[in-house]
Amino acid sequence: MRIPTLAAIALAALGLLAIGGNAADPAAKPKIDPIKANGEIFVGWPKPEFALVISGELDGYLEPCGCAGLENQMGGLKRRETLLKDLKAKGWPMVNLDMGGLVKRLGVQSEIKYRYALESLVDLGYQAIALGGRELGLGNIDAVSGALMNIDPAKNPVVSANVGIYGLEESVEMGMTDRFRIIEAGGKRIGVTSVLGAKDQAALAGRGDIAVISAAAGLAQVAPLLAAEKCDLQVLMVHGDPAEATALALQFPQFQIVATTGGAEEPPKTPKAIPGSKSLLVEAGHKGMYVIVLGFYADPKTPIRYQRVPLDARFVEGTAMKEKLVAYQSELETMTLAGLGLKPVAHPDGEFAGSSACADCHTAASEVFKKSPHAHATDTLVKLDPPRHFDPECLACHVTGWRPEEYFPYKSGYLGLTETPEMLQNGCENCHGPAADHVRVENGEVDATDQEKEALRAALRMNIVANEGNKDGQVFEEGQVVKNCMRCHDLDNSPDFDFQKYWPAIKHVGKLGAED
Repeated sequence: MRIPTLAAIALAALGLLAIGGNAADPAAKPKIDPIKANGEIFVGWPKPEFALVISGELDGYLEPCGCAGLENQMGGLKRRETLLKDLKAKGWPMVNLDMGGLVKRLGVQSEIKYRYALESLVDLGYQAIALGGRELGLGNIDAVSGALMNIDPAKNPVVSANVGIYGLEESVEMGMTDRFRIIEAGGKRIGVTSVLGAKDQAALAGRGDIAVISAAAGLAQVAPLLAAEKCDLQVLMVHGDPAEATALALQFPQFQIVATTGGAEEPPKTPKAIPGSKSLLVEAGHKGMYVIVLGFYADPKTPIRYQRVPLDARFVEGTAMKEKLVAYQSELETMTLAGLGLKPVAHPDGEFAGSSACADCHTAASEVFKKSPHAHATDTLVKLDPPRHFDPECLACHVTGWRPEEYFPYKSGYLGLTETPEMLQNGCENCHGPAADHVRVENGEVDATDQEKEALRAALRMNIVANEGNKDGQVFEEGQVVKNCMRCHDLDNSPDFDFQKYWPAIKHVGKLGAED
């Protein structure tokens, strides 16, 4: 198949027409018009002979966080389901490929999440899925192999030229992976394989339960087999970085399309022609926010069209993936925090008392708190469909007494709606620190000198410096308060967070008159 010039693809990529049937329900009008914000898609595209749908680096984002409003965020398997259904309804023959990286973190929850993510992609009709470094690095290879072997062997799309579970050949013989796949679509034969890059290979060094050879060595074995299949198109997925993918494309020029992870969070608007080759380099971004669609045509002027598809609110939620996410949340509930391996640890600054204990003395500050969204943080999780109050990744910023960045509870922190009702909501101590010692001293339950009392009070005070904030030109490094806020109001959960605009809504002063 002839690959067109980059200029021809760039012209095709600039089309801006939304595909029909994807607009969100007008009754639930989003705050931001997604088409106006992110552009229309598939302008002027006739029906292709076949289309490649390329994704990668889901990073555990089965759906967007939702804290900033789903209508303002991108990504999620429910939206991806709708995109794929829309394309299928148009009669497009599709080849769905994923470059791996389905999870990001370690632990039991990530093992469960990998299984659900893998099953979801299979249910969505993916024909080739790479093995990513994060899933291979989970530590519990039984969780990975169990997820792979739980898939119907006839439908298992996992492919790798240079990685095998328990062994390269053993992995194939046990039905967990293939070295390459031949996919037929639109009367064409598409050969696909994947490799794990050098950085992730190094992280797996010494693992006796995973067989890894270099990407070049793996392709040296697989490339001749693919060539013998007389494919119309050959695709290489590199779970590595663009530089490594480029080098492999030059070493193995038979791959006309080379898809890579490790690039920018937002993929380019056009593919990149690899100098010295006839190959195209394709990136799909991070966190499942985008997919790339390549349409192939029997048109010598424009044989390939390229579209970066933002998975935004123009896509309604798919029902099959919603059911999958309900099952995922239900399993987290069944597992319990203990079953997920989340053992509470001691906070270095003491125990938590709960916001009601603070309110006994700090009445003015408490009134401000009660009027803020922080005072309803846990309630929002309970009211979601499905509820999220058994999900540690949500609880960490919606209850009192957890470590947000690591998703685990502290001793005396929240353990459940009924077990620790005093730790509901995103309370005072999440910002000011554990206050149980301070409360006991102020209530006369523990004897303390005036100096000791003041030391406990001082430890809980927070002061805002001049021009403190998280935007350009504002003071961040010296800002104690803004840094604390951004443990939860980070780019993923609160991309529009602006400390200087948010702070007035919760501004309160302590007993000494200083801003808390």
